[in-house]
This record gives sequence, structure tokens and C-alpha cells, in this order.
Amino acid sequence: MANQRFSDTYGFAPQPDSKPDDHLPGWVREAITNEIRGFVDNPPLASLPGIDVYALFRPYIWQVLDREPPGNPMGGPWSFYIPKTLMECLWWQFYDIVQQISQLVSQQWGDECSINISERVNTVFAREGIPWKIEDGEVVRALAPSIQEQIREASALLTNPRFEGPDEQFKRAIGCMNQRPGPDEENCVKDAVGALEGVANIIAGTTGAQLNTLLHQEPFQSGIHPTIRQSIEKIYAYRGAAPGVGHSQVGPATVSIAEATWVLATSAATILYFVAKFPQ
Repeated sequence: MANQRFSDTYGFAPQPDSKPDDHLPGWVREAITNEIRGFVDNPPLASLPGIDVYALFRPYIWQVLDREPPGNPMGGPWSFYIPKTLMECLWWQFYDIVQQISQLVSQQWGDECSINISERVNTVFAREGIPWKIEDGEVVRALAPSIQEQIREASALLTNPRFEGPDEQFKRAIGCMNQRPGPDEENCVKDAVGALEGVANIIAGTTGAQLNTLLHQEPFQSGIHPTIRQSIEKIYAYRGAAPGVGHSQVGPATVSIAEATWVLATSAATILYFVAKFPQ
């Protein structure tokens, strides 16, 4: 089990540098394999029934690898099959498999056990600066806690049936951010700002109006400070100017993961601001 280290507890450990999406050293693969093995061999709730790990995980792992499932190998599942697979698969297949295992644990043993294994895996990821983590059974991009909290709050707010359209678009934006083997930064920006524009239309009681137009109409015209309104207009202007977002893309992509993260977080914060400022 990945316990808290002395250097982490007392703040002596340096923070790891941010790593690229495909950074996955062998020690991390091995450590995650051992955490999964330890969880299955010693589940946190002793009263839970045991499962045939190989029979349960095998079809899902091979679905990720797009190969036919083999027979039960010599040596048993944990001593040969699953460790070998996790050590040798492509980096994005590794995360797909970890996500499948997390979801299967939730289905078989419940959310408490799923949270337990997620914490084990996320501790290893954080030590190496891995840019991914498990959250609610999904492998998602490990954003700064403050950014993640804004996105989570906006996502929860948008589950209100009133915001059905923006909710779908904001979920697509998050999906584009978490896409593997590479994020879709352009569509993340497009859908994040689109969700914001949808919320503004719902508040204004309009349909299909552009955000920069709505900001100069009521209730936004008199309800938002001009400086704040200008900053929101800049988000919309960026969405319209970035190649592959508001216009056709001819050359290489120009929207970076940092910019897409900023737009997603800023759109989330602005959605929260709009709904708080103009409650209905």
C-alpha cells in the first residue's frame, strides 16, 4: 500500500516537475501493479466476497489491447499475466486498463473500495508528477486543485435540467481535455466557451445569441461591471480567433494544453458567476 512518506508528511520532498502525457516510467507501472495486487489480495473490507481476478479483468484488458483473450497462463494471473500486460502495453493502454480496473472494483465491491484503490494509485502518480489521476472511476487530467474544484462545481450546477444543453457541451469539453493518447485542445476550448454562451442565453431568455452580443444586453449590461464584462469578452474573442476553434485550421494546432486548461477553468468560473449573479 502506498503510505504517506516521511518527506511528504513534513514537507521535505520537492514537488516533481510537470511531466508530458506519455511519461510513464517502469517503476510507476510496477508500483501500480503491486497496488492493484495488494488491494485484490487484501481488500479493505474483509467481509467482501472474493472474486476470480483473472476471469473478471481478462476480457476488459484484452478489449483495451484489441486482441483475443488467451487461456489462463502458466503461473497464475498475478504472477504472469496482468503484471506482464501492464509493464509492456502502450502508455495510453496502461491508463485505459487502470480505468477499467477501477470501474470493475466499484461494480464488484462498491464505491468505498473504488475510492481506496484510487487513493493508492493516485499517490504513486503524484510522487512522479504523472499528469493523470483516477477520479470517480475515470482517469482524468490532474489539474491544480483550485481549477479542479471550479470545474467540479460548474459540472454539478449544470446538472440542473434547466441547463441541459450547456451541461452536455461542458461534459464534451472535459472529455476533450481528458482524451488519450492526446487531448483535443481546440474542441475543449470550443465546447467550454459554448457551454458558457448557452448558460448566458438561458439567463437572458434567448436562443442562439452570441456571447459578445448578450453581454451588452440586459441583464448583463447593467448587472456586470464593465471591466469584468471586457474580460469575459476576451474569452469569447479567443475562441473565435484560435485556428481550429472558431475558424478552419490550415497549419499545425496552436492551442496548447495550458491554454485549453485556462479556457476550461475560466469558463467554469464564469458559469458559476453568471448563475450566482443572476439567480432565477
